[in-house]
Amino acid sequence: MKQQATQMMWFYEPAQGQWRVSDHASNQLWQGEGAHPWSDSLDPADEAGFARFVDTLQQGDKPGQFIGHLHDESGQAHHFLWRGQYLADQGLCCGWVSPIEVASQPSLPVRLNGERSPLLVQDPLLAQLAQALSAKTGMDFFDTLANELAEILDADAVWLAELGELQQLRVIASHGAALGHYRLEEMPCRHLYETRRACTRVLEAPLPAHPWLAAGQTYHGHPLCDRHGQILGHLALLFSGSVAIPNLAAVLTIFSVRMVAELERLKSEAQLRLSAVAFETHEGIIITDPDYKILRVNHAFGQITGFDSQAVLGKRLGDLWPSQGGLGYELDNLSRWQGETQRRHARGHGYPQWEIVTPVQDDKGRISHFVICFEDISERKAAERRIQDLAYYDELTGLPNRRQLHETLSQAFGQASRDHLVGALLFIDLDHFKTINDSLGHASGDWLLKEVATRLRRLVRQGDCLARLGGDEFVLLLPALSSSPPQAEMQADLIAERLIGEIAAPYHQGGQVLHIGASVGITLFPGRDQGVDDLLKQADTAMYQAKSAGRKTRRFFDAAMQHQADRRLLIHNELRSALTGGELTLHYQPQHLVAGGDLIGVEALIRWQPPGRALVSPAEFIPIAEETDLIVDIGNWVLHEACSQYVSWEESGIHIPQLSVNVSAKQFHAHDFVECIHDVLEKTGMDPACLNLEITESVVLGHAEDTINKMAELKQLGISFAIDDFGAGYSSLSYLKRLPADELKIDRSFIQDIPRDGDNMAIVEAVIAMARHMGFNVTAEGVESRQQLEFLRAQGCHFYQGYLASKPLPVPYLERYVRRVGGRHEVRNTLIPEL
Repeated sequence: MKQQATQMMWFYEPAQGQWRVSDHASNQLWQGEGAHPWSDSLDPADEAGFARFVDTLQQGDKPGQFIGHLHDESGQAHHFLWRGQYLADQGLCCGWVSPIEVASQPSLPVRLNGERSPLLVQDPLLAQLAQALSAKTGMDFFDTLANELAEILDADAVWLAELGELQQLRVIASHGAALGHYRLEEMPCRHLYETRRACTRVLEAPLPAHPWLAAGQTYHGHPLCDRHGQILGHLALLFSGSVAIPNLAAVLTIFSVRMVAELERLKSEAQLRLSAVAFETHEGIIITDPDYKILRVNHAFGQITGFDSQAVLGKRLGDLWPSQGGLGYELDNLSRWQGETQRRHARGHGYPQWEIVTPVQDDKGRISHFVICFEDISERKAAERRIQDLAYYDELTGLPNRRQLHETLSQAFGQASRDHLVGALLFIDLDHFKTINDSLGHASGDWLLKEVATRLRRLVRQGDCLARLGGDEFVLLLPALSSSPPQAEMQADLIAERLIGEIAAPYHQGGQVLHIGASVGITLFPGRDQGVDDLLKQADTAMYQAKSAGRKTRRFFDAAMQHQADRRLLIHNELRSALTGGELTLHYQPQHLVAGGDLIGVEALIRWQPPGRALVSPAEFIPIAEETDLIVDIGNWVLHEACSQYVSWEESGIHIPQLSVNVSAKQFHAHDFVECIHDVLEKTGMDPACLNLEITESVVLGHAEDTINKMAELKQLGISFAIDDFGAGYSSLSYLKRLPADELKIDRSFIQDIPRDGDNMAIVEAVIAMARHMGFNVTAEGVESRQQLEFLRAQGCHFYQGYLASKPLPVPYLERYVRRVGGRHEVRNTLIPEL
């Protein structure tokens, strides 16, 4: 047979005993004489080895190889490598044969009978190495190669290294060397990678990074290059002394082809494993041919779509996801596409899917496959909807929130301006909701808010917007009521009246009946110099006026309201700096016995004197302070300042029997109120028996037990208590009889019209009679005339204060007043006998 210089494929069918050869130009059945196509040129010494090679292939499923010699026409022998594998499913062996060009110098040393002898390349021991490697693949091949080479060549160490990233070498297999990873610059093989040629080097000194490489050793490195000349790694051998093998590089070349092939196969298998890992991700993957026929899907495909992964193979992509609009993209025209699609699940329901479609081209630029990566985005879409709801809707009631209202309001305002229509904005605030929320708990409060929202929804027309701003505040937007402002005002008023009535109806929860009201502020739009941002502010201002008018009513916004609201904001801001800036001061109003007129105490009353301005009335700034926690800081300041002043009077010889100080509800129910009283008494030296704390009936409301416990604890110190403004607020006789109070103070509103108002006279008479039976002293506030004082004396009232005796006085004036009228030394919290 004529020797071929190129690689040739061969096929062998054992059942038929037929060989077929192909040189890539032709493929023909071999019909010559002999056992195989190379019978006339194969060296007779290699016949037995070749026969064993073919038999070994048929007995297993692993690839093998054989190195033999073919003689050319001149009789010169050349080395050839046969590689092959048995394909059991086809019942044939196949492989290739290629020439190995090496110098035929007899210098390959092996051991025979314990002695070193030079052998030719075709020496049986070298053939034994080839036979040992022929059945090995992968890591087994490299491990066998290292061990066998070390034995045959009598090398101290053999290792095979693969070139990685950043000039790092990874040792794949080794014998006699404990190596894992090392840098290229640390080893003698650096020259090999620079020249891409085999190198032999005698080490002159130990290497710093690897001291086990001793001086005098001989290092031989053999490069392993792919068919493109790219170096993949190298084979290294280490000998004691010099190398006695002149053609060592040529000998190793015989096996370099196989080593390169195995290196490439290892890399290919690693890439396949990585591809398999990447293919089996949480994302679904479909691979189709150019005609959109499904060739392969991964495991996640079935989990997402519900279809059987095997049943869909061979189907067209359009059959899997039929829809009126098609796939949503034209595959033929794609470079790469991604986007959201709607797909049909195997169970029949639709679901949103994110798809990325990538065409794969062959080496001629034609599309060979389509790869579709996809994931079910149902949960993502649901999360987006939930985020949208949280951003634009109230979580408790499901109503639009402030953000959604503002956007809707902007649209309604613009439309009303363009169409010359009048709309209205209603600001709804529940009356006394905090009382229910605090006394029954937040769960009941939340239930009540949802019930209110349900009732208000029944009043909303199509096109209106009902929103909850937070807490107990609701807003109703009526975008287009009428083209006539009076007509729009009338409609808004009727709707406000209806919703107030709807909210006021009883609420039944858990066997109890709850009652609540609502105050409504209304503003019409669009108006002159009015913007969208003004509407909520105006409606809120009108709502506040509705509350001030007695609650459960409605008020329309006007300019005077805005002026008042601006005034309230100004006071609130300035009041904070007034507390720290020394602008607050105390006046003291004398308190006298009704019978005899003796001085029995003073009440501390706060005043605010801004620099360069007139006094600000407490009736104006105290309600504003009570809306925030600022009232607690002010109340604590008053308590400390009044007690300090009282002790100063005592030390100066100015004796006043008792000091009365007002305590707000927020201040009283602060968690540290009792500790604060102890602290004031300790720091000022105030006698607790001379301190009278005045609280209103609102302190008891919703906090009865807390109020009673704190009062009882403080009374043990000697402090007395008065119920201020009695009769003007929420009066409960059941609570009153349990309170450890000493005194009732009749509100000035019942005193000021005596003797003209018979009803007020009857109320005062009843309060004094009740107090006498329950063991309370009584103080009347706001006494301004002799007739009022005489009436109180006739009814048995104990004490009074008001302009008839004196208005509240600054400290210097009060001191002169006390010296003038003198003081009575009775203990005030002892019940005064009936007059």
